[in-house]
Amino acid sequence: MRVAIVHPWFLEEGGAEKVANVFAEMYPDADLFMLSGDPSLLPSHFRERKVTGSFINKLLLHFGFLRRFAFPLYPSAIESLDVSRYDLIISTCPPVMGLSVSQDAIHICYCHTPAHAWWDSYSYHQAKLPFLPRLIYVAAAVFYRMWEFSAMQRVDRVVVNSHYVSRRVFKYFRRESTVIYPPVDTSVGYLRSDHDDYYLTVSRITAGKRIDLLVDACNKLGRNLTIVGTGNHLNKLKSIAGPTIKFLGHVPDADLNAVYAGCRAFLFAADEDFGMATVEAQAFGRPVIAYGYGGSLETVRVGDAMGRPDTGVYFSEQTIESVIDSIQRFEAAESSFVPHEIQEHARSFDKSVFIARMREFVGASLPNR
Repeated sequence: MRVAIVHPWFLEEGGAEKVANVFAEMYPDADLFMLSGDPSLLPSHFRERKVTGSFINKLLLHFGFLRRFAFPLYPSAIESLDVSRYDLIISTCPPVMGLSVSQDAIHICYCHTPAHAWWDSYSYHQAKLPFLPRLIYVAAAVFYRMWEFSAMQRVDRVVVNSHYVSRRVFKYFRRESTVIYPPVDTSVGYLRSDHDDYYLTVSRITAGKRIDLLVDACNKLGRNLTIVGTGNHLNKLKSIAGPTIKFLGHVPDADLNAVYAGCRAFLFAADEDFGMATVEAQAFGRPVIAYGYGGSLETVRVGDAMGRPDTGVYFSEQTIESVIDSIQRFEAAESSFVPHEIQEHARSFDKSVFIARMREFVGASLPNR
């Protein structure tokens, strides 16, 4: 069976790239297709294989700042990728679900989320723009919504990374989907007999992650907060950070394990589709204080109907006051959290579970050959 794995970008190391890497482990003979990618960021499993970039690959690789302006070319770039000789195509979207595949091929799309910019965040983005850029954005959004809806109808089977995303996929694309949580390597997790006196967050540093709420809350409470990650919002955070806030930048995985294991609790303020970092923290037995919305409702266990122990605390609003309240509630009940129970919960999201479920799903999707 000839297999193609199609992933839009290899321009950073994020959760979506981790999923693509696991697909590569599952199919060691698969070829890789992408819109654009930095060869140094390709997962190790792809570096000795056939890798095909779209016609905009070199343009975006050498002039990365054009990425946000090149979106009118994306549909053509995606459909120009020749995957006609493959029996199984696994794509990760958005936006590469618009591939042109052969009639007998099976195309499975692993959907991380419908593009927020064109769908649920459309009004928010439109309101921020001046008049002329707004007109361009509105026209582009209309085109992209039509194209993405049409593209998703051509996919044979849809897999999503959470029930939260499943509801969005049905709302915007009218497609039923199967939930298979993304892979987290929980085997690296270990429990310390004690912990240090700092809260932790690990994330790309962008405005949408709402790390500013965590900084402001810890400033007011005088709590130590360690921030791991880089991004375009970093300087803004540093400008508001008090003496108890520490920035570590990019931390290699081998060193990050110790940072996870030593934290008092993990803080998470984003409206996230899944949120792999919350699971990674729990793999080390650390509780999570999270915004109680979106993917966090599935990764952090609070008030379980079966009576299983909580693995964290929710806050109900993305406000400083709500974050402060949740930290104080956590500290009042801190001794009640059981690290090995938290770690056991994290293991239900392990990479081995993902691989087993995906193999079963693909097997059921393939025709008898």
